Amino acid sequence: MVHKNDGLLNVEQRWERIENYMDENKKMVTTISLVVALLIGGFVTFKYWYVPSQEQDAEMAMRRAQTYFAIDSVNKAIKGDGANLGFQDIADQYNWTPAGHLANYYLGLCYYQKGDYQQAIDNLDKFNANDVLVSANAAGVEGDAEMQLNNTDKAIEYYMEAVKRSNNDYTAPTYLKKAAQAYETKGDYANALNLYQTIQTQYYNFAQANDIEKYIARAQAKAGK
Repeated sequence: MVHKNDGLLNVEQRWERIENYMDENKKMVTTISLVVALLIGGFVTFKYWYVPSQEQDAEMAMRRAQTYFAIDSVNKAIKGDGANLGFQDIADQYNWTPAGHLANYYLGLCYYQKGDYQQAIDNLDKFNANDVLVSANAAGVEGDAEMQLNNTDKAIEYYMEAVKRSNNDYTAPTYLKKAAQAYETKGDYANALNLYQTIQTQYYNFAQANDIEKYIARAQAKAGK
């Protein structure tokens, strides 16, 4: 038979054990609490102070590098001028920031201009923009670089990705045309014809300005249609 007092005694014993455990492990509990506090404090500092301050520094560095890029001084745009950082250092040192991320886009364009097509692709692969036109252009340049490396199938994939990223009346038909010409390069005139006809039916103004009917006629003749 269990007495009521026995139950109260058990509860008291449990609380006593808990208090004893806390006393015996006070140092460990304090350490864990301190670590948690430091982690939370570090995250808040990183997100709301460090990253914004780094972004500000990165944006200032980007302005000079963009100036060199605009005047076709590609090597200084990439490596800097000794006093100012180039896109490479910005991408490396400020990789947590939007500006540091954007530096990879510019690096891709710079290396494409220099004829280093694989490096251009490598840098553009690191870049993923929310801006529709910039994102489409990045994929398009990767397609151009793959064509330069004779990787026609990969080039077509990038051109079609560019179309998907920016389906407007100028960008989309531009890359559809490039994809069609890439298909022609590999002798696939049926797919080339299909893309030229897509331009003709869906992007009338572009088709007229670029004489797409001429490309259609050529692809039809090559495809035997």
